[in-house]
Amino acid sequence: MTHILLTRPEEKSQQLAEHLAEKSIKSIIQPLLALEAITVSEQQLGMLDDADIVLFVSQDAARFLHALKPELAKNSVCLAVGKSTAEVVTELFEKPCASPIVETSEGLLAMPELNNVASKRIVLVKGKGGRNKLAKELKEREAIFQPLAVYQRLTNPELTIELAQTWQQRGVDSVVLTSNASIDSFLAVATNKSWLETLTVFLVSERCVDYFNEKAQAKQIINCQGADNESILNAILEQHKPQQSHAMEQEKDITAKSTISDKPANKPKPATGAVKAPTEKQSGTGKAIAVVALLVSLTAVGGLGYGYTLFQQQKNFLVQLNNEKNSLSEQIAAANAQAISLQGQNQQLQNALSAQLVQAESALTQKIEQQLQVANQQEPELNREEVKSLYRMAEFKALVQADYLGAAAMLARLDVLLESFPGTQPAREALHQDIQALNAVQTVDVESIYLRLSGLIANLDKLPLNMVVLPEEADKVKQQALSDNVDDWQANLKRSWDLLVDDFIKVRKRTAPIEPLLSQEEQALIRHQLRFYMVQAQTALVKQQAVMFTAALQQAAEVLNNYYDVQASEVVYLNSQLSALQSQPLAFNPEFTFSSEAAIKELL
Repeated sequence: MTHILLTRPEEKSQQLAEHLAEKSIKSIIQPLLALEAITVSEQQLGMLDDADIVLFVSQDAARFLHALKPELAKNSVCLAVGKSTAEVVTELFEKPCASPIVETSEGLLAMPELNNVASKRIVLVKGKGGRNKLAKELKEREAIFQPLAVYQRLTNPELTIELAQTWQQRGVDSVVLTSNASIDSFLAVATNKSWLETLTVFLVSERCVDYFNEKAQAKQIINCQGADNESILNAILEQHKPQQSHAMEQEKDITAKSTISDKPANKPKPATGAVKAPTEKQSGTGKAIAVVALLVSLTAVGGLGYGYTLFQQQKNFLVQLNNEKNSLSEQIAAANAQAISLQGQNQQLQNALSAQLVQAESALTQKIEQQLQVANQQEPELNREEVKSLYRMAEFKALVQADYLGAAAMLARLDVLLESFPGTQPAREALHQDIQALNAVQTVDVESIYLRLSGLIANLDKLPLNMVVLPEEADKVKQQALSDNVDDWQANLKRSWDLLVDDFIKVRKRTAPIEPLLSQEEQALIRHQLRFYMVQAQTALVKQQAVMFTAALQQAAEVLNNYYDVQASEVVYLNSQLSALQSQPLAFNPEFTFSSEAAIKELL
């Protein structure tokens, strides 16, 4: 009789134990591992935000991740190693999750979703350790692989060598192990090699089979081809069938050996002519022998009766088994008939669905063609929001930013948009009128004037001031000789005095008027004043103060004409520049009115 040790967590093992009990198979539940959550940082959970594919290796991985309340990317694809894990992922995260037919790492890697994964972000949700083959293979496929461990397996503290001995004493002959970690925990306490060699070990993948073979020897190792309860149950039942057949053969052999013929034995007939011996009186010893013989006869009869009773019980049991066999045969025949009927119905349903699909595709194709024809016949619809946006942008550039050329460009784009739609000719004519008006608006080139003033200010220190210029000396009076006439005594006296003074003091006469000289401080003040007015004109220009700009230039011209040499070429040039700047029109914010506003409103 099979007696199986179930080593998965209590809940999963309990479900499997109930299914086994229905098949009259004994089991013992003893979890080998305890699961514990691992601290996961926000940065690690953030990997899920950009993940293209999320892989789940077990139901526990899905449940522990869900407890952290992460947000999976909307466009991410979820894949699971097994069907049960995929169902749990779908239930917890409300996202479809696919699983391979072969519920192993190899089966998962063979899925089409993992064929072309170069440069894709793949997050593997798992327990701590394990699944190295997935990581290695996905990296070789040039995927951006990121493992996310959310729990770890710990050995159950209840496991001891004494506990393993009790398994042996209770007749455990099979064990279910679902991971490499459970294999390590089991072998750590199951130290009796002779008992191990009598066990049938049920494993869930080829990876676990290879790992167990490296660690220990067993009577038989069976790959369940999946970690879900259904795969494990099917493998156990498949293994249990030969044992049942062998037990039934043994029962038949026992029944055949214990069968006793119900025909009485033939007693020998007395010989003809035989003479009956005279009866003699029996002695005491004879009586004892007779009693013993009687007891032996009674015992033999009782044995025969018990054997007959046992034979009847076995015969009844065989009859019952035969009846059950016939009943099962009838049920199997009915099931086969029903299967054939269902197969026929399924074929009919498939044919009907195929016909409906063809009709639906034909109807859809026809509807699409009709809609395309209607769409081709319909006139394109004007995007009124785009028209409104471009026009408002043009108004903002012209009226707020004073960027008239930019406003003209916005209106030109709007004109190109309206060109493809009928009935927009009046609006386009009004737009072209505004475009020409905007291009004709004269604006002040502030930057050019500012740089022009900067160049003039840089040369102010080179301008000559209006300093005094001494006139030429007067022609010397020709010296005349003294007169002999007595009447000229005064003239002779003056001439004599001049000759006497000329030897000691020499006086030179100049005929032009003489202007006073400027001190160094006065010269510096005048130059500073002229620079101040020029800089003030620059500031007024930047602040768009036309009146202040003109006034500053006028004051600069007055200082130039009053204190500088107006005959010098440098001063003449500066005067001409100041005059030109004063005559420059400074319309900083010319008024502009859009004539196309009414036409655009009517269009919208």
